[in-house]
Amino acid sequence: MNRRCLTRSLAWLGLLAASGLAPISPVSAAPGDHATLERVVIVMRHGVRPPTKAKALADGYTARTWPVWPVAPGWLTPHGEAAVALAAQFDAIRYRALIPTHCPPAAKVRVVADIDQRTQRTALVYADTLFPGCHVAVETVGEGRRDPRFSPFEAGSTLDPAQASIAVLGALPAGGTAAIDAAQHTRLAQIDAVLGCCAPPACAGQAVCHLAQMPLVVTTDMGRARITGGIATAASFAQTLLLEYAEGKPMADVGWGQVTPAMITDLSSLHALEYALVARPPLVAKAGAAALLQAVAADLRDPAGPAFALFVGHDTNLALIGGALDVHWQGRGFAADDPGPGAALVFELWRGANGRRQVRLRYRSQSLDEIRQLAPLTPEDTQPLAIPACTAHGRCSLAAFAALVGAMATR
Repeated sequence: MNRRCLTRSLAWLGLLAASGLAPISPVSAAPGDHATLERVVIVMRHGVRPPTKAKALADGYTARTWPVWPVAPGWLTPHGEAAVALAAQFDAIRYRALIPTHCPPAAKVRVVADIDQRTQRTALVYADTLFPGCHVAVETVGEGRRDPRFSPFEAGSTLDPAQASIAVLGALPAGGTAAIDAAQHTRLAQIDAVLGCCAPPACAGQAVCHLAQMPLVVTTDMGRARITGGIATAASFAQTLLLEYAEGKPMADVGWGQVTPAMITDLSSLHALEYALVARPPLVAKAGAAALLQAVAADLRDPAGPAFALFVGHDTNLALIGGALDVHWQGRGFAADDPGPGAALVFELWRGANGRRQVRLRYRSQSLDEIRQLAPLTPEDTQPLAIPACTAHGRCSLAAFAALVGAMATR
């Protein structure tokens, strides 16, 4: 981890807090609620990373030289570490009542991460920020293995492929994939212009082509949905642009100087669209989110469980949970339902004056500019989410939430 960058960010936060300028305050019940916060389980996306390949797109989509990143493909960057630390600092203040000021007993705090460097490093930075010098263990299934909580389909989800195909294709709008291609024509043209797209081998049998000439195709494989075509390429590149901007690269290096922040926000809707097609159809989402939501429910229900738990995975995991629970969000600088780097779904367990326990859900996301500028989070960065399957304004009793999650696992 880049200790100098992280220490500087934390020192800045400390000065803000001491001066009274930090607008964060600990979470509390609404007036008249008379409820007590007992536990928190956070499901978080890793922080900023470069593309997972040395070339973000295959040959033929651009002749431009890809920008240089300070770490290996797919790894958490030092800038990403500092942004994660800021998110952790925000959570530490908001959930101060649940976080010990000293090194916590192992049973009171749980930190879990997927097998990738970016997820494990994100978890480590987060834990070190909350508990400096305590060396809180980060649980992982180990390198070379698939964790069904984070990679449900690769780990062998039992969703019937035929059912998955019906669910995914049934979620398409009137007019099917052709209607989606038509609706995204302007955005595809914008990305064409940025890339200088396209030429062989991206164009089969053509000297020149455009993303709009590559029709969207939606398929399923062992229960997992996939897309190919121009929109798939555009969605991937839109995320690359967003990560370049979030990393703090000079605008001349973000999309080779061909984009503006407003364009990046708008184009991120392509990334959200991909997840709407492959992760949010309810049947697929429930199968894909079941194992992770079971782990969340277990930590909320277990009397001996941790008061504070963190699961660090990927944007796919947040999208799957979003589809499974039918919840929607929007972070500042991102398109609706696009999970930003370091964004999280926060499950809070509250006990009312009558002793009944209730699960409340929130979405916490730094704004895109806060990540870029390494600026502290504000109260605007967390928003309550209603869970439509539960009554009482979208809040679930603990029993109702456990039953909802249990039903996903038995489909």
